[in-house]
Amino acid sequence: MVHYDEILKHVGEFGTYQKRMCFFAFLPSLSVGMHMLAMAFLAATPEHRCTAPEAELLAARYNWTEAELLNMTIPWTKDDEGSWVRDSCKRYDLMTVDLNDSYGNRSGWNVTSCDAGWTYDLSQYKTSITQENDIVCSDMWLGSMAQSIYMLGVLIGSITFGDLSDRFGRKVVMFVANALLLIAGVSTTFAPNFTAFVILRFLVGLQCMGVYLVNFVLAAEIVGPSRRTMVGTLDYVFFVLGYMVMGGIAYLIRTWRHLQLAISLSGILWIPLWCVVTESPRWLLAKGRTEEAREIVEKMAKTNGTDFPRALWEKMVESKDKLEETPENDQFYSAWDLLRSPNLAKKSAIIFYNWAVINVVYYGLSLNTSALGGDDYISFFLSGLIEFPALLMSILVIEKWGRRLPHVLFMVGGGVACICTVFVPSDLFPLTMTLAMIGKFGISAGFNIIFIWTGEIYPTVISPADRHLEAPPLYRVRRAVCDWWNPVSDAAGDSGDPPPTNIGGSRGLWKSGILTVSSRQTWGGA
Repeated sequence: MVHYDEILKHVGEFGTYQKRMCFFAFLPSLSVGMHMLAMAFLAATPEHRCTAPEAELLAARYNWTEAELLNMTIPWTKDDEGSWVRDSCKRYDLMTVDLNDSYGNRSGWNVTSCDAGWTYDLSQYKTSITQENDIVCSDMWLGSMAQSIYMLGVLIGSITFGDLSDRFGRKVVMFVANALLLIAGVSTTFAPNFTAFVILRFLVGLQCMGVYLVNFVLAAEIVGPSRRTMVGTLDYVFFVLGYMVMGGIAYLIRTWRHLQLAISLSGILWIPLWCVVTESPRWLLAKGRTEEAREIVEKMAKTNGTDFPRALWEKMVESKDKLEETPENDQFYSAWDLLRSPNLAKKSAIIFYNWAVINVVYYGLSLNTSALGGDDYISFFLSGLIEFPALLMSILVIEKWGRRLPHVLFMVGGGVACICTVFVPSDLFPLTMTLAMIGKFGISAGFNIIFIWTGEIYPTVISPADRHLEAPPLYRVRRAVCDWWNPVSDAAGDSGDPPPTNIGGSRGLWKSGILTVSSRQTWGGA
């Protein structure tokens, strides 16, 4: 029985045609990378202090300087490192104190909350959704909620768009999702209030998965089996490029509405790709549209400089081997079969835990680079840049030492680096940054390895590489839940602590590496 993969091996597994199609299909991932990490700047929290309405009048009356005005309105407090800093959530109630002794002991002065709003430092961020809606102090949980709801959109999009692409085709669903992402992103720019912003961001997250998930499936279905691992990594590379571009755009555009508009309009660039991206021949075959699939494969062979295998094609069509969801024994397998066998259930639990921890720490580090100290934009850019050597290293080492040992070393090493940042004094920024980047290197390499390993560790009939190479429902839900469960409180809060102080996530990173020791080793899918 001739399989479609045999056809691909004959016409070229990764020839000129596939390289061109992968490039075009992955370009929209640039927009996805920008949207996924946008909250690092859209919801940035500038330095702030309470506004005291009476302070300006009193300053004029008593001829206070700016420094004296600050001393008379904002109390001191200790941060987590024991250093004295100005309180960003409390102020003195000047209407209830004796101002005759301006430099006296203020320990007995009444302190109140910021009932008149906040004054923000606009030297770095001109506007942000956090600033516009005063999402600070007791209300900073709203920022966490906004990011959580965004990830809920990612979850739902992961579940629905894979099935939609099965029904209506990879190409159609990918471009529809891109158009809807463009509309939702631009609409977010004009959100009249915080509630509308949260709803529209939910829709953005929904469409992001429609683009990122489906374009990977489309690309993976036109390359040969030996190149699918590389294709998955290439899609991730475009995502990271978008991540880095986001930092550059945010540096140039310091207002959140204009920034959101800029990254959203990038979707317009991908609309003309409709004319050059072709449908997946594998999907067309599965739907019985044999002639359309043949035209594409013939074009593939011509572009790659090979002959179209007519005899093999006819044998494949005659045998009706069109990637049925049921194997030859007519028994139907689903993702739930991963839990029926104790051995597979154990493997699934370990893989699930690894996915969860990886996403927790990845988004914690990526979204909260501003808490590391130093320049926010440089830190964000470097956090993306470090992923390229991590991806390259992960590919090289797994070919020599398999999946398990490199994954353990990357996870444990990254976890240790993250935990060490907790003990570094705040004035040693270079050391903190170095440790954080080591942690990001480890988590990024582990991210790529676990993606490859997951597809190899399961039986073929229920592997993410099977069923048109698309992740089965449980796999998509698992990844989406892990994406949703991330340290959003660090990302949206105004804490000055480095993101790795989410020590639960960092310890989890270390533990997941240890747990992986008990998983089955694989070598190139073996």
